[in-house]
Amino acid sequence: MKEIDNIKRYMDEAHMSQKELSNKSGIAHETISKILNEKYPLSHKLLVKIANGFNIPISELMEENETPITAGVQGYVEYDNEIIKIKSFRQLQKLVQQIEYETSILPKQVKEIKALNEKNRKLIKKSINENNYEFNVNDFEIIQTHDATKVDCWAFKTASDTKDGIVLDLGNQCSGYPFSLHGHMFYTSESAYLCGQFSNNTEEHNRIQNQLIYEKNGYTAKKRVKNTNKASIRADWDSFRAEWMLYVIWAKCQNNDFAEKLKSLPPNAIIIENSTTVYEGTSSIWGCKNKELEEARDKVERHTTLQYMKKVQNGKIKMNSQELNALIQSERNKIQYIGTYSDGKNYMGKILKRCQLALLNNTEPRINYDLLRTKQIYLFGELLSF
Repeated sequence: MKEIDNIKRYMDEAHMSQKELSNKSGIAHETISKILNEKYPLSHKLLVKIANGFNIPISELMEENETPITAGVQGYVEYDNEIIKIKSFRQLQKLVQQIEYETSILPKQVKEIKALNEKNRKLIKKSINENNYEFNVNDFEIIQTHDATKVDCWAFKTASDTKDGIVLDLGNQCSGYPFSLHGHMFYTSESAYLCGQFSNNTEEHNRIQNQLIYEKNGYTAKKRVKNTNKASIRADWDSFRAEWMLYVIWAKCQNNDFAEKLKSLPPNAIIIENSTTVYEGTSSIWGCKNKELEEARDKVERHTTLQYMKKVQNGKIKMNSQELNALIQSERNKIQYIGTYSDGKNYMGKILKRCQLALLNNTEPRINYDLLRTKQIYLFGELLSF
């Protein structure tokens, strides 16, 4: 099938893996694999998504491969500190277009992005003193929409995200804030949260909970323990997961360092879990997406990398991957005031905000304990009475 051949060719020319194509197109990795192995029908809709992932017109994937006139073009080109093997005239054309874009157009785009970001930042900082805007944090099911060019959005995804000098390691999988839940110490809130999925009074669930409490890394707790036991998750889990998460995060707030971290955020900050590049089914439940912001950050990252490599090639500095990664993260973190967060209920942001307000007001967030009691939740064999 010529479309599949063209997809493979573009992947090869772009040095793009199946996983990368999955992330860029929004198509599940498993589906991409089946398409490439011709075990899944390639519909027009999927072809459009794949073309968008390559950032090319769909016609490029529907065209026949190289013509005899240009098929014999091959050789090597050095660009961006990399030796690239040229296998076709089309690949050479694409590389020339890429170089033209990255040396001429991209610097101008990045300059405009930074200027707009700074302009919006100043307007927002000024408006904070004039308007005490807020958002509904009590209704979990309301779809969130927040314009990052007009309101003060504090979005987090990884432990290396920062804003105004504050490290936003607020995610469930971030370590560093151990806490006690009914007398049991957890390394991450992810492990404690996952215990709720396996909270029936059974030997199997008790075994799984004992695995979770020893996991020091939230990511491995999810991948190694939760995913292995997916078939055993409580059937009624969705009906109380939000309240259980609120209960867990409030327990985490008893860790003084975490409480102080939340309190250090501005009182009217809109807290958001940035799930733009997360394609799991629950990404629009726990967070919100801001594609324009991520696209702007990607451009800044690429420009930063090229500028750094240029200094390396000119002998001004020595290549240091750790230094480059830190520089990239720093430049990405500066871009905060672009685009709109939408397409999500932002459970996590609402929960963190409710906990922050409770801490600032020396109160306790409103937790639906009646709901939690009716669910008969067991933790290490003990029925929780709340």
